[in-house]
Amino acid sequence: MKRLVLALAVGLVSCKGDAAKPDPELPKVSSPSDVDDAHGKLVDPAIARDAVIVEPGDPSKGAAEPLVVIVEWSDFQCPYCGGFATALDELAAAYPDDVRIVFKQFPLPMHPDAELGARATLAAHAQGRFWAMHDLLFRDRTKMSRDDVVSHAKDLGLDIPKFETALDDGSTGGRVAADKRAGAALGIRGTPSFFVNGRPFSGALPPQELRRVIDDERALGQSIVAAGSTRGDVYGRIIRAAQSGATPSLPEAPQ
Repeated sequence: MKRLVLALAVGLVSCKGDAAKPDPELPKVSSPSDVDDAHGKLVDPAIARDAVIVEPGDPSKGAAEPLVVIVEWSDFQCPYCGGFATALDELAAAYPDDVRIVFKQFPLPMHPDAELGARATLAAHAQGRFWAMHDLLFRDRTKMSRDDVVSHAKDLGLDIPKFETALDDGSTGGRVAADKRAGAALGIRGTPSFFVNGRPFSGALPPQELRRVIDDERALGQSIVAAGSTRGDVYGRIIRAAQSGATPSLPEAPQ
């Protein structure tokens, strides 16, 4: 199935999160098993989509009942991922009622501290501070040693013994591995890679192109709601429609 692949076009820009702000508490994103196929005919089969499932507990921010769900696989030492994270923040701010960002881990072997960074964000996630840790790591990719991430945790006011226990817990590493397996099954080889309502992209789109994709997907979501769906079921309906025809095969992205 043909995939749209564009060269990375976003430079590394510091993320500008609020270190004092806890993670949002959002309703779960619907999955194909939550809905019927009543509105599947509204989803154009000519547009390639993969059945990307948002798992309970995936770090998320943005709209409570999104029409557009962006699921990103990222690496904290990737020289492009920080800039793309900033672009996603701006996108979520521009569409506060319609767009949700979901983060998945994909530390690459070529980046020696990326795995530790991934585990650090999940250890912070256990205390409701994933996004604050995410922003600190992207702010300076050279500061990702154990001492660095513990220092970040102190700056965020986390319970340090709990943070270090979670950092070293096998289940935290298992969660990183599960994200990587899910990404690999979708054909991901490099970062950032992301899916907009299941539509696959490798690398970062130019801002105007990304806005066009978002606007197209918002229009699709609005048509599904107009046909009788709740907003909360839109993503599940789109992914249900995509499930039967999805063929995961994302090509390798620049790194």
